[in-house]
Amino acid sequence: MQPCEKVWFHVDVNSAFLSWSALKALREGSDQDLRALPAVVGGDEEKRHGVVLAKSLPAKKYGIATGESLFSARRKCPGLIVVRPDFDWYVQNSKAMIAILNQYSPEVEQYSIDEAFVDMTGTERLFGVPVETAHALRRRIRDELGFTVNIGVAPNRLLAKMASDFEKPDKVHVLDPEDVPRKLWPLPVRELFGVGPSAAARMKQMGILRIGDLANTDRAVLTAAFGARGDTFWNYANGRESDPVTKRHTKDNTYGSSVTLPADLYDPAEADATLLALCESVGQRLRLDGRCARVVAVQVVDNAFRRKSHQVTLDGPTDSTDVLYRTARALLRQMWPARPVRLVGVTAERTGEAGFEQLDLFHDPVHSQKKEALDRTADALRARFGEGALLRAKLLRPDDKTAKPGALGAAKARDKLRGEGEKE
Repeated sequence: MQPCEKVWFHVDVNSAFLSWSALKALREGSDQDLRALPAVVGGDEEKRHGVVLAKSLPAKKYGIATGESLFSARRKCPGLIVVRPDFDWYVQNSKAMIAILNQYSPEVEQYSIDEAFVDMTGTERLFGVPVETAHALRRRIRDELGFTVNIGVAPNRLLAKMASDFEKPDKVHVLDPEDVPRKLWPLPVRELFGVGPSAAARMKQMGILRIGDLANTDRAVLTAAFGARGDTFWNYANGRESDPVTKRHTKDNTYGSSVTLPADLYDPAEADATLLALCESVGQRLRLDGRCARVVAVQVVDNAFRRKSHQVTLDGPTDSTDVLYRTARALLRQMWPARPVRLVGVTAERTGEAGFEQLDLFHDPVHSQKKEALDRTADALRARFGEGALLRAKLLRPDDKTAKPGALGAAKARDKLRGEGEKE
């Protein structure tokens, strides 16, 4: 990697849920390391339909895949060990890792609970050669936190992410643009970031089997087949980050919260209470910082781990929980996927200082003032007496034995977000 070039790390926890569950079991006195055994983290077989959420390397050797049913996984490996997920524990480990990354760079972009991009440009004088720093960081996470990560090192986020997926676990890999033909092109096209199962199947019909085939396909052919995505695919296959792998937002620009649900949701109405809890958290943090948002985005992940998001630009900036919720609710109904949903998230973007509001023709200023006063009063009560001092009726904890999944999701979101207070 040339001096003064951009330097990105992509830090990815190896088999995150399984590793974190193994770590917890060891700390609780277990004499077995789940990472060394055929083991999986599987959702509640009654509530989550027995989906494999994460697997150990020994389990992978049996052909067990993330997203398949536990019934199928047990048929492949009769002695398979199945442990239940513990999302609160996973969040603790995720935050601990991000805290370490923040000591290496002011630009840390958390991409998911178990991976993050770190802009290491210009840090050579502080930490030394990037690849040596990556190894030091890898060892530090392993020694201090007890789990391993892969780190990809590259001049852009795309190549860093691809590099981190090379040989695992506990490795550092460098991927420079000149290495792309040798290291990237021989891989199956489905392994290229952004190429999902349907796109890979379409490419197979076109005779595109490897990333190199895609890189050497005429761009016009790809755009004809995939629209604007075709051009993105071509650039990615050639190691060019034409479209950013992850949206870049400073901590002052984006406020978001998401939650993995205790049970799959089959209808958007089931997610309303969860959305309200998320919007309440986002709105409260906006108001606390004196910010208003112009864009509201909603993200979902289905039970096949496919992510989908929609966003809308508001008529004017807002910090109102009610406006955030009504907007998010409408977005969710527009984008609800065909498969059941396991994660819901809400993000407020393009934020600026509060104090200006664009009114429409039918705006009721008295109603808005009442809503604003209600939000401010609720914030003040929570600040003084704690998050549990004031709850919307829709967010009261239901009886776990009789409550619907959406209500349980709202309770989980409320409990998980209580006291969080940080921005994405």
